[in-house]
Amino acid sequence: MAQRKRQTIISDVKISKKIEDMHNALVGFWKSDDWDVRKCPEPSAIEYAKTPSIRNRWIRFGQIKNVWLKTELKYFYYKNIVNGRWRAVTVWKRKGTAINHLIKFLNKQYPNIKSISEVPLNKGLDEFRVYLEKSGVKSTTTNYKLDGNNEKIKIKIKANSYYVTNFKQFIEFYKDYYFDGDEWDKDIWDRRNLPIPEEHINPSENEYIINFSDIKNSYFKDQEKRYCKLRINTTSYSYVNDIARTLRVFFNFLIKRNPNIKRIKQITRLDIEEYISEINSRGYSPRTVTRYLSIVRTFLEDITRYGWHDCPESILFYSDDFPKEIRTKPRYIDSYILDQLNKKIEKLDDTTATMLMIIQECDMRISELCTLKRNCVITDKDGDYFLKYYQRKMKKEHIVPISRDLGELILNQEEIMENKTNNNFKYLFQKEDGSPINQNTFRRNLNILAYEEKIVDRNGEIFRFHAHAFRHTVGTQMINNGVPQHVVQKFLGHESPEMTSRYAHIFDETMKKEFQQFQEKLVSNKGTVINLDDENEVDSAELQWFKQNINAQALPNGYCRLPVVAGSCPHANACLDCTHFCTSRKFLKEHKEHLKRTEELLRRAKKNQWERQIEINNRVKDRLVDIISSLETEEVLQIE
Repeated sequence: MAQRKRQTIISDVKISKKIEDMHNALVGFWKSDDWDVRKCPEPSAIEYAKTPSIRNRWIRFGQIKNVWLKTELKYFYYKNIVNGRWRAVTVWKRKGTAINHLIKFLNKQYPNIKSISEVPLNKGLDEFRVYLEKSGVKSTTTNYKLDGNNEKIKIKIKANSYYVTNFKQFIEFYKDYYFDGDEWDKDIWDRRNLPIPEEHINPSENEYIINFSDIKNSYFKDQEKRYCKLRINTTSYSYVNDIARTLRVFFNFLIKRNPNIKRIKQITRLDIEEYISEINSRGYSPRTVTRYLSIVRTFLEDITRYGWHDCPESILFYSDDFPKEIRTKPRYIDSYILDQLNKKIEKLDDTTATMLMIIQECDMRISELCTLKRNCVITDKDGDYFLKYYQRKMKKEHIVPISRDLGELILNQEEIMENKTNNNFKYLFQKEDGSPINQNTFRRNLNILAYEEKIVDRNGEIFRFHAHAFRHTVGTQMINNGVPQHVVQKFLGHESPEMTSRYAHIFDETMKKEFQQFQEKLVSNKGTVINLDDENEVDSAELQWFKQNINAQALPNGYCRLPVVAGSCPHANACLDCTHFCTSRKFLKEHKEHLKRTEELLRRAKKNQWERQIEINNRVKDRLVDIISSLETEEVLQIE
C-alpha cells in the first residue's frame, strides 16, 4: 500500500482488519454480490419495489475485480441505506447508472490497490472525469435556481455531475471512516457524529457539516477548531458554523496579505483596518458587514479573556469600526400577494398547504412550524383550540389560541401521520427518517409556486417568499385590526416591548387590567354564563384573557370571538345570533336600550303585520331578555 506523508488515517494493517469486519457485517441480503431491490428488506426498498416498472432493479457488485474495493463499495451503500441517510430509490434509481460506471472505472484504474483510501481525492476525481468524458458521459452539470427576484437562472459554476458526486462521496466516506483520531480532530465535522447538546441543534435544518479544510494555515485552523468546539457548548450549531465560515475568511485574508503572520499575537491594528476595508469593499449590507467584524472581534476578545497563550497584545477593534445599521420596518406580505397565494393554494402539496395555513394564522417562526409535535393542539372547557409549541429562540413553551378551523386542520394532519407511520411519529410534519421536514422545503415550494403561477407584487414583479415575513404579516395585521401592542407581544412570544414596538406604538393598557374586565360574568348570545377554570392549563385566567383578546373583536354591546386575523364579522348586524358573541355586565345598559328599541320595532311590525320583521325581532327580544336576566342575576345561571 502506498506510503502517506502524514498519518491522518489508521495504519494499513488496521484498514485491512476493518475491511474484514465490513465483510463480516454484510449478512443476509447484503452478503450477496447481486442486490435485487425487490428482495431488499429495508422499508424504503419495500415501498420502492411496489413500482410496476423499475429502471435499475439490480446492482451487480460481482463485476468488481478488486475484492477489497468490492467490500468497501458494498459497505458504503449498505451503511448509508440502513442508517436512513439514503432511501432505496436514491441508490437503485438515481445512483444505479452512476454505480455501473464507477465499477468499470475502478476495474480499469485501480485493479490492485488494497483500499480506496490510497487514492487522493482530487487526483481520483480528475482521473474519473477523464474516463467519463472518453465514455461520452458528462462530468459536470449546469444547475438552475430561483434567484432573489424569483427569476430562473443558471448557476455560474458548473457542478459535479451525479457520477462524479457519487465517487466523491465514496472516497470521503472512507477518509472519515479510517480517520486516526477523535471526531473533533477532523477537518470536517458532522454534527451527527458529535456529542452536541440537543437544545443547540435545530432539527429542521440540514446543516450537518462544518468544514475547516479550506483554511490554508494549519495552526490557525487548529485555533479556530478549538474555539468552535468551545462555543458549541453555549450556542447553536448553526451559529458555530457561521463563526467557522467568518473566521476562515479572516484567517485566509491574513495569510494572503501577510504570509509572515504565524501567530495571533502578531496581528496588528493595521491588519484589522485592512480587513475592515476588504469586507466593506464587497458591497455587503451594513448588517452583514457587522457580522463579519463582530465575530472576529468576539473571537479575539474571548481568547484573551480565557487566557490563551496566543492572543492579541492590544485592543484591535473599536466601536466606530462598525457601520450604523438602518432600523428596518417589519417585512410583511401585502394582502394583494396573499390573496394570489391563497387562490393557488390547491396547487401546493398537502403538507406545504397545511403548513401555509398554520403560519398565516399563528405567526410562528419557520423552525417552530417545522418542529410542531403531535398533540400540539389542546382545548379548554368551551372546546376552543389552543396551539402549544416550543420557541427555540426564547427557550420556552408557548401557547396561543387558534380558530376552530385551524385546530381541526391540525388534528386532521395528526390523523394523516398516524396512518402514514402506523402511529409511530414525533413531528406533525415528519420525513421518512423520523426527522422534521426541512424549513428550506417550505420556502422552496412557495417560491416555485410563485414562479410557475406568476404570483406578483403590485409592480408586476414575481414575489419571493421569505418564511419569516409571515410572522411580520400576522403581527402587522393584528396591530391594524386594533389589537393592543401588549397583546401582540404575548401572541408573538416576545420577551420585551421593544421587540414588538416595530409593529406599532405602545399601548398603555396592561394585561391585568384587560383581564379583570373579562373576569366579569361573561354571557353568551343564549344567556349562558361562561365560566373560567384555572385548574385546566388552557382555562387559566391568563390564557383565557389571551384568547379573548386574540379571538375577539369589540362591539358596541359585547365582543365577537371570531379571530381578528379572519377579518370582519360575516354576520354583519346579526351578532346576537352569532355563536362567537359574548358580553358582560359592562354592557347591561346597552342591552336594556337595545331591548327597548326592539320592543318598539315589534309593536310597529305587529301593527303593520310584517311577519318577517316580527319573526326576526321576536328572536332578538328573546335573546336580550335571556342575556339581561343572566347579567342581573347574582347567582350563576346556566340557561340552555
